[in-house]
Order: sequence, then C-alpha cells, then structure tokens
Amino acid sequence: MSGPRKIRVAVLMGGISREREVSLSTGRMVLSALDPERYEAIAIDTQDLTGPAALTGQAARALAEARPDVVWIALHGRGGEDGTVQGLLELMGVPYTGSGVLASALAMDKAMAKTLFRAAGVPVLKDLRLRRGEPLTGVHERVCAELGGYPVFVKPNAEGSTFGCTLVTAPATLESAIQTALTYDPLALVEPYVQGTEITVGVLGNTGTTLQALPVIEIVPRAAYYDYESKYAEGGSEHIIPARLPDTLLRRAQEIALVCHTLLGCRGMSRTDLIASGESLWVLETNTIPGMTPTSLLPQAAAHAGIAFSELLDRIISLALSGKREGGCGA
Repeated sequence: MSGPRKIRVAVLMGGISREREVSLSTGRMVLSALDPERYEAIAIDTQDLTGPAALTGQAARALAEARPDVVWIALHGRGGEDGTVQGLLELMGVPYTGSGVLASALAMDKAMAKTLFRAAGVPVLKDLRLRRGEPLTGVHERVCAELGGYPVFVKPNAEGSTFGCTLVTAPATLESAIQTALTYDPLALVEPYVQGTEITVGVLGNTGTTLQALPVIEIVPRAAYYDYESKYAEGGSEHIIPARLPDTLLRRAQEIALVCHTLLGCRGMSRTDLIASGESLWVLETNTIPGMTPTSLLPQAAAHAGIAFSELLDRIISLALSGKREGGCGA
C-alpha cells in the first residue's frame, strides 16, 4: 500500500524584478527545506513567464502543467509582492502562500499603506509625496517647514530592498535623491530620518483567525542605514533577539504589528518594520512576502520562538490551504 499522496508545491521564484537574486535565494531555501516525505516540490523560475504575456497564457500554462495543490510565492518586489501574480492565481483557482491581491497591493504601495495606518491611529512618519514630472520648486522649504529639516530619507513609493533610497543630510543633494527615487517609481516619498533602534516583528496567521506575533528583532546595520548590503550580505547587519528595548515597548511593537497585519488583511505571514526612538514607535512598512534567505529575519524570529524552518514552511502552507477551505484561494 502506498502512503498518503504528497502535497504538490510549485515554488515561483526568480522573476524580473530588481530583487531577482534575493527571490532565487528564497526559492532555493524553501525547496531545500520542504519535507520530501510530505511534499512534491517543483521549481518555476518565472523570469520568462512574467510581464505583459503572463495573464494571457505563459505563466498560466506553466502552472497548469505543474498541477500544484498550492503555490509558494517566493517572488519579491514587482510582479510578485504587489498583487499581480496573486490575481493570476485567483483566476486559476490555485491556493497560494501569503496575502491576497488587495493586501499585497496595499502593502507594496507605501503611501496607501501609510494613509490606511494613519487613519487607524497607527504611528507613521510624516512625509512629502512628489510625483514624476512635477516641479521640485520649493521642496527644500517644504522639508524644513513640514518635516522639521534634515536629515531626511527619500525612497520610491513601491519598491523593495531599499532600491532607489537615499539618506539626505543637506539641501544640496535633496533634488538628486528625489530624481533617483523617481527613476524607480512614479511617486517618491520624503520622510524625516529618525535616529533610533530599527526593529521588526513577524506575524503568522490568517486575518480573522488567531494570530501569532513573533519575537521582536533588533537590526544593527553596519552601514549608515539598513540598505541592500546590510540586508543580504553576510555580516551586513547584526540581528539581536529579543531587541534591547523595555518590555513595554516590545509588547507594543508586537501589538502594532498585529494591527498592521489585520488592517491590510494579510494572510499567512507578514513582517512589520518599525523604528523606536525614546518611548515612541513608528511604523516604516509592512512586508507581505518576507525573505527566506540565510540572513532573513522572519525565519530567525520563528526559530527563537521554537519554530524550526521546516515547521515554519509547514505552517505557512497549511494556512494557504485553510484559506481555500474558508472560501478563498490565497492564504
């Protein structure tokens, strides 16, 4: 007699975003850690399947041929984290890991997420929003009047891994930093740069059910801020669990991360980044597809909570499949 049928998992990885290499690393980690006794894993590098032709057949055909029970989305950045591939999977009726279309799109759009958070009383930083093609006349004066002066942090609205981000310490480099951000996205955000302790909080679970906030991680980058090298290079940053903050702040950070997860409607997993300054906490952003690379934060937090990496994958897949049973495709 044969045992129970294995769950067929298609791991979507690679893609065409600027975070392709990180996505490949995440995909490989997932593939290597899935229990071969429980899962039949299939790798799909979507580099040649995404783009304008995706919804008209290529990606759909590749997935139809793979016939997965569930799709693990290991795609970071545009085309993976922004709701587009989630929409394809919804149309196909295939369960997938992570958040659905709306939550993914909202979280990727930093301005929209901040608007939602601010309306709900979640602490977020003030910002200036500058669109491509708009004149930058008077932007220095606005930084001084509305943000309190320098330093400020300039970033694209919908980009990941700090691509296009610049720490601006003087007026002379402000406009060039904004133009850099606008090459990555039609909208640039300028925020006050807050000196403090950068922390992150992972959350597991589907909105509407019991959620688990993972231990708070303190991030100590080697660079001036948590840039691409700090995130992904070996030794680029130090991660301290739990963060070296008072227990009251740690609990509040976990509560805020749970609120962000729920407000966005996240499913499966999320990771909310914050900055702690004195007694204040400020939400920087919420990520709906946290990395699963050797230096990634969510698996480290889960391990500190006693959840081994393979168990973490099991839980996320189970949440995806339970989402299907509840009436939706995605988890």
